[in-house]
Amino acid sequence: MADEQSDSLTQAKLSFFAKQQLIDSARMVFQLLSAVLKNVTFYPEEHPILLAAADKLLSKIEELLTGRKEVAFYLVGGELFFETLSVPIDQSLLLIMEQFAARDIGGIVFKPELASVELIHFACVMSKESVLSADSEDMNALITKEGITHIALHRGLLVNKQAGGAIKEAKKKASAVFNDTINALEEVVQAVYADQASGMRKVNFVIESMVDNVLDNRDALMGLTNIKIYDKYTFAHSVNTAILSVSLGTYLSFEKPQIAILGVAALMHDIGKVTIPNEIINKPGKLTDEEWKQVQRHPIDGALLLSNVRGVPKLAMVAAFEHHQHGEKGYPEVEGKYKRHPFSQIVSLADAYEAITASRVYYRANMTPDKAINILLKNRGITSAPVLLQAFINMVGIFPIGTLLKLDTGEVGLVMHQTRDLMRPRVLILNKFDGSEKETGDVVSLVETMGGNYKRSIAGTIDPNIANIDIIKYFD
Repeated sequence: MADEQSDSLTQAKLSFFAKQQLIDSARMVFQLLSAVLKNVTFYPEEHPILLAAADKLLSKIEELLTGRKEVAFYLVGGELFFETLSVPIDQSLLLIMEQFAARDIGGIVFKPELASVELIHFACVMSKESVLSADSEDMNALITKEGITHIALHRGLLVNKQAGGAIKEAKKKASAVFNDTINALEEVVQAVYADQASGMRKVNFVIESMVDNVLDNRDALMGLTNIKIYDKYTFAHSVNTAILSVSLGTYLSFEKPQIAILGVAALMHDIGKVTIPNEIINKPGKLTDEEWKQVQRHPIDGALLLSNVRGVPKLAMVAAFEHHQHGEKGYPEVEGKYKRHPFSQIVSLADAYEAITASRVYYRANMTPDKAINILLKNRGITSAPVLLQAFINMVGIFPIGTLLKLDTGEVGLVMHQTRDLMRPRVLILNKFDGSEKETGDVVSLVETMGGNYKRSIAGTIDPNIANIDIIKYFD
């Protein structure tokens, strides 16, 4: 078990850091490209400073070309992507992003055998507004005439109705997975009560569907985790915890069978609560000492219950026992030093985040996601390994999918996707508040700029219950 724990955490660390290193390298390429574009306006083509800048850019591109047929960047809605990875943009990249957008350039591809002189020629072409304008019919034909044969350009990417339909269909699928998982969990709990066969086959099936859905469209399913179903809180909490755990597993590039086991473990982590009376589970006020002792028994009861259920992965029992076992106030108590399994740490993260942002049991009032993140940060290294917490924050963002935002433009935006800037997600602009915007509304990125300044910024969050806005209409 110890070797398995070490291997899982090592895999998570390597995957996380490898992804960050790749993103940093991609960002460096665009920074160096920006420097070449600036230098070409100050120096002639043969100047040593310009030649040195081009050589440095070429070296970084060749580094990324190792093991690849091409190095491709795409610009979508003010965001920069290297392959499928979102690349963070700071002030130094705003002008080059605007320069590309003004010419309707939606992508740039660097190919093997690229030479420094081509990079300089490309920069010269970009400096002449009349050559590569948004009206140019064939940009690649134009740059080929300049002797640039190892760089290709793409027009700006447009979202068409067919793509919108695919997104809508994915959300319908996500909603069905969410409800199917709640129903499957209810069946297992009822079977445990009746001491019958557990129906784990159905649980495994819905978790596999969840994993597939997250791999296809993580955002659609994660958007549902902000929708709190209070009449089925315990079940919805477990499903939300499973969605967040599975999403983190995919973010860390775990193998699909591992993600499925993680999903089952997260879904079943609170099954020990079936032994706690409903009046305690749903109590709005502070628990008495005796009531709290009953709550503290649920990890032990959960592990024991799962040990008698056929088809349950051993790691589900481990996660049920360990998911509250962190820090001085963790429970149940164990003797000596105890190292929890990484899957238990992931479930703990997801469980804590979901519980904080919901108004139940451990917290009297629900908190905004940014405050929930601050609480997790204060417990860095306690609830989970720091690398897992950083990956989780990068995944959910400061304003998770489903968060309702007030913008400084006076507009209201619903977070639909994350960007590399955790404070600047992509949002759906709401004006009718009846759900119809998901069909025809504008999804804009808060990283978009104009004249070197952001077009929109976040002015605050909005409680959808107080504003009487039914968020579920945008995700069902």
